[in-house]
Amino acid sequence: MEEAVRVLRGLAWQHDGVVTREQAVSAGVSGRVWRRLVNDGKVRELARGVGLVDADRCALSSRGLLRAGLAAYGERAVAVLRSAARVHGMRGVPPVECVHIATPDTASRRGGPGIVAHRRRLRADEIVTVDGFAVTTPVRTLADLVPTLPPEEGLAVLDSALHLGLVEAVELEAVERAAAGRPGAGRVRPLLEIADARAESPLESRVRLDCVRGGVAPDELQHEVALPGGGRARVDLAWLTGLRPIFAEADGADVHSRPDALFRDRSRANELALVGALVLRFTWHDTLRRGRVAGVVRRAFQS
Repeated sequence: MEEAVRVLRGLAWQHDGVVTREQAVSAGVSGRVWRRLVNDGKVRELARGVGLVDADRCALSSRGLLRAGLAAYGERAVAVLRSAARVHGMRGVPPVECVHIATPDTASRRGGPGIVAHRRRLRADEIVTVDGFAVTTPVRTLADLVPTLPPEEGLAVLDSALHLGLVEAVELEAVERAAAGRPGAGRVRPLLEIADARAESPLESRVRLDCVRGGVAPDELQHEVALPGGGRARVDLAWLTGLRPIFAEADGADVHSRPDALFRDRSRANELALVGALVLRFTWHDTLRRGRVAGVVRRAFQS
């Protein structure tokens, strides 16, 4: 048994801890031994004939679950929706505890918990391989995913795809065409019209969307400012047509809550104040109530 476990470990380290029974048999581990390892808790079956090796001491990663889902549904299976977006590295995708797989025929296969199968036929030009995973192309991924999301999340994903260079602005028309006729397709075009590659985080996208909705869309994104003490600063959003410039920063807790970041942010805010600008700061909490961000910007224009 120890030899069988050693063999499976050798296979598993290349595949996010996941091995199929077919791979095990090809490597010399019989089906009977596989079943015994499952019964002993050394292998946890994630789907029929697909298992996590060393399940008694190793946690299943999201990549491992995705690999299990693809293996469970055969070589024609493709990661779609949120799973495809995550493989592509798109930011703003809501966290979920399941993976989404598309396959031409789900009837003959059965996935396990956390594996959601969609019966879907994809053209060859709608599938690419990324980091060893078969996934829908960025254009097809956006067309499938954005109609299913709230606008705040949809814009964040679109901005991220543009920022990462996964799609070009000219390809957004293809996203709209591919999304046509789907439930939720009506919300796609307004988001495509304001999607911007300059947005650097999902929070920036959410702040900008609230401003656009509230009639105070920013004039510039990632605007550079010459500082009186020398050097330059870059602000996330800028309004430049009023009596004085208004700058806004989207403060993500993961970056701006660190002590060094707090000191740097305060120092830069002082420098920006010296050029006559009003600096606003928004957090994720500010974007949870529609109109809150836009209302603050509107009052800033009146102050």
